[in-house]
Amino acid sequence: MTSGKEDIMNEFEYNLTLEHCEKLLKSGKINEVSRKLQDLYKIKPVRLRWFAINTKYRWKIKGTPDFGFLADKSWLLYFYPGVQELTSLYVDMVQTYQDIPDIRRHKLLLTNLRNTRTEEEEYWLGEMQEEIRQAKVNFLEHPESAEKAKNLFELYFSFHNNILLFLLNKYMKLKKLDIPGGRDWFLDFPNNGYLTENLETDAEVPFILVEDETSDGLDERIVLFILQALSKKVYYIKAPIVFEVDHIINIEDTVVASMDAVEVSERIYTIYPAAVTCKGEDLGDNREYLLNHILQNDLEQQTTVILTSGTLMDNLCRQPILKKNLERLYGFVSPPLESQMAFGWAGNYLSYISQVHDTDAAKLLAQPAECSYSIIIPARNSAGTLRYTLMSCLNQRYQGNYEIILSDNSTPGNTEVYQLYKELDDSRIKYYRTPREYNLSRSFEFAFLHAKGEFLLSLGSDDALLPWTLEVLEELRKTYPDEDVIQWERGFYAWPGFNGGQQHQFVIPRGYQKGSFGPEYFTRQFYFGSIFNNSDQMYLLPNLYLNSGCRRDYLKKILAKTGRLFDGICQDIYMGVVNAAINEKILNIRYPLTIAGMSGGSMGAKANMVYELKEDEAEFLNDLKKTANIGGYCASVYERMMPEVTTDKSSLYNCILRMIARGIIAESDLEHFDFRKWFLDVFCQMDIRDPLFDKKVHYFRYTASLHGEEFLKWFDENIYHKALTPRKIDEEKLAGIRQKKCYKEGTDSYGGQTLDASKYEVYNVYDASLLFEKISGL
Repeated sequence: MTSGKEDIMNEFEYNLTLEHCEKLLKSGKINEVSRKLQDLYKIKPVRLRWFAINTKYRWKIKGTPDFGFLADKSWLLYFYPGVQELTSLYVDMVQTYQDIPDIRRHKLLLTNLRNTRTEEEEYWLGEMQEEIRQAKVNFLEHPESAEKAKNLFELYFSFHNNILLFLLNKYMKLKKLDIPGGRDWFLDFPNNGYLTENLETDAEVPFILVEDETSDGLDERIVLFILQALSKKVYYIKAPIVFEVDHIINIEDTVVASMDAVEVSERIYTIYPAAVTCKGEDLGDNREYLLNHILQNDLEQQTTVILTSGTLMDNLCRQPILKKNLERLYGFVSPPLESQMAFGWAGNYLSYISQVHDTDAAKLLAQPAECSYSIIIPARNSAGTLRYTLMSCLNQRYQGNYEIILSDNSTPGNTEVYQLYKELDDSRIKYYRTPREYNLSRSFEFAFLHAKGEFLLSLGSDDALLPWTLEVLEELRKTYPDEDVIQWERGFYAWPGFNGGQQHQFVIPRGYQKGSFGPEYFTRQFYFGSIFNNSDQMYLLPNLYLNSGCRRDYLKKILAKTGRLFDGICQDIYMGVVNAAINEKILNIRYPLTIAGMSGGSMGAKANMVYELKEDEAEFLNDLKKTANIGGYCASVYERMMPEVTTDKSSLYNCILRMIARGIIAESDLEHFDFRKWFLDVFCQMDIRDPLFDKKVHYFRYTASLHGEEFLKWFDENIYHKALTPRKIDEEKLAGIRQKKCYKEGTDSYGGQTLDASKYEVYNVYDASLLFEKISGL
């Protein structure tokens, strides 16, 4: 965790200063408040209360509230310091617009978070719950009434019920009913594009609605009514009916009875699941088997949208029989909201991503190879560095047939990548434009699906192939024809301007002898033993990006084993974990084939960057939202046991936990994971200067609470209190340190070399590849 020179102050002093700022603000001493807030901003971490008070200050001087400054600064997971002040501020700001439903929304979120409530709060909450219950009944009785639809719409908004509000919005548009304004931002949640497309398409898209037994059934009835109005085919799985038996039975055997009793009315298939008890013992219910039966029989090779409560969605996703064909797409928002509706996809994964990629994924995956190699390069607004990456790919000694898949995932209107493709005008480059903006995993998946080589390898748009890469792979594939995956070593190059003093760093990992590949097999035990012992070893995982490639048919093996292709929070680390998990051993060579380039445009670098300017932070967060509209990542219930705080190590541990969600690692293995070590590992990579640090550390603490009271006590003593200790950071000194060269030039004991590439007139990754060739003699 970055700190630099520190002046420690205690929490009491920090909060006392904040309180003084509030008093100055109330007394109108604006200039003095400004100075104190600026001084406090130098104290790290910046706390949620500071953002709240600074927003009050900005409101005071501007005359109008600025909601944007508070965006993404908190996560209402539990009642932690600053949440009360933040909510009160939001209420005050919203009151200037007299937006009563939004005022209620903030009050409800806060009230539901409290562990204990006053009698007045309990009474008010009860009144609100009765009001929305009656509004649901009124709507169901008079769905043609614009007034009743509008009333329910605003109450769903107040209760922060995204999915029901979203569906009701679609219904009101269909019926041309007036929709309250100012709510569009609330409907812009991750993967809403997937839900929109399936609701609005004229194609036959079935829906599955699963009733939560803890629900009063009104939300489900409203969902069913809206889906009927939209002419959708719906499988409606009701709450289980309890049956008492006098002997132990196999729950799966009850599926036939449930399916035989299906009621069909128009396009609605109502199914009654069974819950079985035997002599007072609960044997469970058959909902997961019913779902699997529907997916395997009625909806074979199709994908359906599934709607149910967040809690039940998680429970269904945990069932072994559904792990590969069911996935939640609506993210976890807050514990009190998990009883509300969530959505996901269920069924055939290739059908799901065919919609995401606007293509026939099964057909692409099944097509025969048309050349020996595919060099796959997903690009996004990166023509400046991409030029040199492509030059390295075209500069191959190999004389055989290969293609370069250039997959352009740039923002709409940005044609720089396409213009570069046209300028280079080489038949080996195959250009594809993604049908929508993707996150990294989907971007790589789209590109891999379009590759037609027998062997696939991928680069980022600031990396390089070494001149002998394909030549060496050809020799290896002839010697080892049955290997699905081949892994190799890579050099490193830091582009000009990257990470201050790291710029121009150029690394040749070891001394090499031409043609001496040093082949050996790394086992599954070796990979996982290495990363569990030292998480820094994650960079040695075979991630099908930069350090390894695979046969085209191997993608089918990944699909068969995991039920997915590219997945997870981070495509390269996820693929590394998957490959290590599903293979007994993988062929490795001690020979360099690529150079990992790091530039300011690297998506990995952006994800780990500390954004000191609000505009830069907002641009990055908005980019994440745009690329999550459809096909976006959603953490499984297992991954929520570890905080995802945009560091490599948090991504590593999330990917390991996702292997449990996919059924590759047994759930019983959770007890063998050293979560204390994992939490410390992730915490050490966090940067106290991050404006989102307060939010992330409280997310951290929430995940710690999921491991029990003893673990939470350990977390508080070893991480939480230390993380939030206020300290002054000498930013000028840190800036100076960042600009100093942070690497030592020279040769190591393995014959590896670290150089300053600028001393060789090298300022791009293509020239770095030529320098590598010259120095190594390969």
